[in-house]
Amino acid sequence: MYRITTHLPSRGFRGLRSAALTVAILAAAIAACPSARAVEPAGEYAAAAASTPLAQAVHAQADAYRQQQWQRLSARTDRDSLIAAVLLGSQRENDTSPIAGHEVAEARLAARYGHDSFALFALALACQQQSGPCARPDAREALLRVAPDNALHWLLLPNGAAPSDAQLHAAARAPMSDTRLREITSILHKTLAGQPAPAQVEGIDARVLATALRDDAVGQVELPQFAKVMRMCMGSMAEPRRSDCLALGRRIEDDRSGSILARMIGTSMVRRIVKGTPEEAVAKEQRRIYVWMSDQVGMPSAGDEDRIQRETVAYGEWVAWQRACERVSGKTLPPADWMPKDPTLLLLSEERAAAAAQH
Repeated sequence: MYRITTHLPSRGFRGLRSAALTVAILAAAIAACPSARAVEPAGEYAAAAASTPLAQAVHAQADAYRQQQWQRLSARTDRDSLIAAVLLGSQRENDTSPIAGHEVAEARLAARYGHDSFALFALALACQQQSGPCARPDAREALLRVAPDNALHWLLLPNGAAPSDAQLHAAARAPMSDTRLREITSILHKTLAGQPAPAQVEGIDARVLATALRDDAVGQVELPQFAKVMRMCMGSMAEPRRSDCLALGRRIEDDRSGSILARMIGTSMVRRIVKGTPEEAVAKEQRRIYVWMSDQVGMPSAGDEDRIQRETVAYGEWVAWQRACERVSGKTLPPADWMPKDPTLLLLSEERAAAAAQH
């Protein structure tokens, strides 16, 4: 279901992590990826779409569902609906622009809730993802005035620009890092609850289809981009950049929402800087656990994906996936001697390249 790409897979029904190939994608992304964010690899759902009638229905109706829900939510005036509209309507990896009219929803959200931290986060995130001029380039500065304690807020630069050394330093000095995945998932589950599919499909329960479409929509909302800061933190680095990259990697690794994407990005940043230390061994173990979790859970059913999302809100994504592993295998961690069939999946991208060059 996955094609090898330089992107990380998404969290949704379309982009669920699937065993070793997902980790190969991750290993490639840690190198010189153009985005290094949670995205949907363009061709990955095609194979899954052929597997079940439900998967086919979700694949066929996903875009119409997104448009339908964006129109409904963007017309409302309450905080949660407008935040959800901005999140759903933002430019995605394979799009060339946001949903048409997206700037109207952004303006309404900024006017009504321009002092709200999560509203400003949604606006700044949308601007970071956009390839062209964005409607609210001032959102990041406003966000930093009300919530400077989150390292990722410092990195939400318009159009995915690279941070300056001063901005990197400010992010590294922040006391914590949070992708806000738990809030994103919570607000979308709330605002999309009970919404029907654009069309019913014979033989598929209407509620099951609606839930699967909602979970898919949640999974397609992207997290903050990491590619530019990762490139800054590769290779030989002088001080203070080296120390800032290490501090930031540690913050990202300990993401408050338990984002798997953030943990893997953070551990890779740390591994590059602390080679030969106990901390590197800990970071490598996190990668091994992730590979094992992907191998155990594979492609969750629609029902289990919904449970994973609900438990992401309650516990964070990493724990939610551990709980899914426990339902499958009775374990939350791999055996001490477990290794993937392809051990190179545990390597950093440059280590994989070096290993390949030797053969």
